Amino acid sequence: MELKDRVCIVTGAARGIGLAIAKRCLAEGGRVALWDIAKDTEKVAASLDPSKTSTRAWLVDVSNEKQVQEASAGVEGHFKQVDVLVNCAGILIHKPIEQMSLKEFEDVLRVNLTGTFLTCKYVVPIMKKRGKGKIVNIASLGGRTGRPGVGVNYAASKAGVIGMTQTLARELGPAGIYANAIAPGPILTDLTKNVPPETFAKWNAGRAVTKNGLPEDVADAAVFLASDRSDWITGVTLDINGGIFIP
Repeated sequence: MELKDRVCIVTGAARGIGLAIAKRCLAEGGRVALWDIAKDTEKVAASLDPSKTSTRAWLVDVSNEKQVQEASAGVEGHFKQVDVLVNCAGILIHKPIEQMSLKEFEDVLRVNLTGTFLTCKYVVPIMKKRGKGKIVNIASLGGRTGRPGVGVNYAASKAGVIGMTQTLARELGPAGIYANAIAPGPILTDLTKNVPPETFAKWNAGRAVTKNGLPEDVADAAVFLASDRSDWITGVTLDINGGIFIP
């Protein structure tokens, strides 16, 4: 029960890594606000907690400032606090740069990077009222090192998330708020199933172990960084990639 009685906002929570994190937060005693653009987010929340006492869903496009502001206020109004923010919402469009439109470049940055900024902007003041909080931003191996088949839009957005996390750690540490990032390597999710197999194989090139990365692997790390066990850790990027990237 690492997160007993803590209120956790998880963005991108209806699918994949976000859903795995929401499940783990709930299993560890947390109360979970699931944010997603998926229309079935409420059904997902109800399936995790049929009593509806520990979960609640909000339809949120994290790149929409008004929606983020309203959802943040809604979580505070319903749960009375926010202790953990996990920024997992993201999209990907992987194309060679000469085939990528400006819109495709900016769309990915708007969700992955601007969305992380907006959620932090409106959740941090709620955390400051309690004098503590944990922010966990999901970055990517693609933001740590150049990888074959990774779009420049995605790489730039995730590198930005890492830089933002480091700065947030410095800025918010005196207020008792921790900020860390997780940089997963290739993870088997509904989203990556749409990636051509040869591209997914390129992403896994150089892996030190044969195990495939699963959403639960990222969820385990997120719970650790959200818990008291990480109280001497802030501003770091935790690499979870099966040894693909060993700095």
